[in-house]
Amino acid sequence: MSYANSLMSYRPITSTPFLNSGSYCETAPCQALKPYICCFWGNEYPQSALLGAAERLVIPDTCMDIIIRVNYPDNTLNAGFCTMDEKSYISDKIKSGTAVSSFGIRFFCWSAALFSTESFRGTKNKVYFPDDIFHGITKELTEIVLRFDTLSERAGAAEKVLLRRLDTKRMDHNIMNSINDMIAYNGRMKISEIAKKNIISERKMERIFMENIGVSPKTLSGLIRYQLVWQEIVRGGADILDMTEKYGYTDQAHLLNDFRLRHGMTPARAFKAAMSDFYNTDK
Repeated sequence: MSYANSLMSYRPITSTPFLNSGSYCETAPCQALKPYICCFWGNEYPQSALLGAAERLVIPDTCMDIIIRVNYPDNTLNAGFCTMDEKSYISDKIKSGTAVSSFGIRFFCWSAALFSTESFRGTKNKVYFPDDIFHGITKELTEIVLRFDTLSERAGAAEKVLLRRLDTKRMDHNIMNSINDMIAYNGRMKISEIAKKNIISERKMERIFMENIGVSPKTLSGLIRYQLVWQEIVRGGADILDMTEKYGYTDQAHLLNDFRLRHGMTPARAFKAAMSDFYNTDK
């Protein structure tokens, strides 16, 4: 089933959208998985494994990630599934001198449930062992990470795993249509209006969002609005006054406070940090 362009073209970004180096890069999924997977990410080659005490700002990107991380010196492997976050946080530091290779699968928030049989109710702001949500997937992905070296090889093998697990019958079109409206109206449309437009009660809308995404419609709408604002800021030239009106904030202070709540810093500082990565990225 196809949805409006606003949903299909929505691509969330991280706090470092220009980062593209040997130690971190992204690759797009195959055509069949593009409606469900934002990207695969990680080290491009084994020799580019991250060295040193690295940490990054993780912002609410309206996505969920499975992350497999290999610690070469200790010969250990860690796996986690990061659910929906409402606020930013600093990722764990890696001990100086440690070589770590990572592989991640970034799901759109509305699609992670299509690869699972579990309820997502009560999962927000948490990290799970992947098997708690996706039974048996950790072993499959671990074998891929240990067998293949490059990101493209790992992504190609992971696609086969995901395609086997994809259950489009679990897709709730009320969710898809509602999220499409949140994006199309820049997160400013009231939940009651979205429910009325899609002929669904607010109570049912709340229930299916909690079961399949783990957050309420109001929370997700606010996160989408923040993401759209951040994308405008990253593109440069965004005027705070114009964005205040465009995204339905009561005034500039409202926009700035909401952005700081989500991002942990002002728009100007966030933009400066993103551009620093742009100018220092490996070419």
